Amino acid sequence: MRIIPVIDIIRGVVVHAVAGERDSYKPVNGILTRDPSPLSVANAFLKLHLEELYIADLDAIRRIGHNSMEVGKIVAETGMRVIIDAGFRRMNDVSGYVKMGVEKIVLATETLESFGEISKIIDAYKTPVVASIDLKPGGVIAESDTMRLGLKELIRKFEDGGVSEFILLSLDRVGTQIGPNVELLKLTLQYTDLPVIVGGGVRSTEDIYLLRENGAAGVLVATSLHTGLITKQDIAQLKLC
Repeated sequence: MRIIPVIDIIRGVVVHAVAGERDSYKPVNGILTRDPSPLSVANAFLKLHLEELYIADLDAIRRIGHNSMEVGKIVAETGMRVIIDAGFRRMNDVSGYVKMGVEKIVLATETLESFGEISKIIDAYKTPVVASIDLKPGGVIAESDTMRLGLKELIRKFEDGGVSEFILLSLDRVGTQIGPNVELLKLTLQYTDLPVIVGGGVRSTEDIYLLRENGAAGVLVATSLHTGLITKQDIAQLKLC
């Protein structure tokens, strides 16, 4: 089971993301580190023996700036395998991140302009692309009308573009610790054989075991790591599953 810690960055600081209400996010404050800088938090995750890292550059996603320097430091100084969502809309947006050595590019329904950009990125940069289906109650989160489709059709179009895996992100559950959306995972797996990573609401190892039993390939986690609800020993056991 892949345990993938999450770093959400606003203005150079790691924030505690809660329910997608980005204007109210505060700097992360937990047991792992007193320093909310991205590099410090990444190193804290590395000490938990977590080598894969999901980064969301929330400034880039909201088009009010970027944190590419902080991302570059993490890639260069930690050696972690970085999955990056920086609000990519088209092929040209990803060039700098590929050059700095991120492992995977996330194309999210929230920001992607068209499905045609997927194959362009794969052909141009030879880097794996992860599709993120971003959801709130009521449906998919998307700027482009192209992305406002039902789950089955979204999955088909992403697969046709050549993505290697999916992230199923329930943004309303992020940071809330109300539990993951297992039923949505089950539905998603009816439509794809690709790996599915679940994000949003994870409270404990029990939630992670439940997701694994229902077919998840991995899980995105942040709050439960910062609060100590999931420990280094828990991670060692989960990675064996």
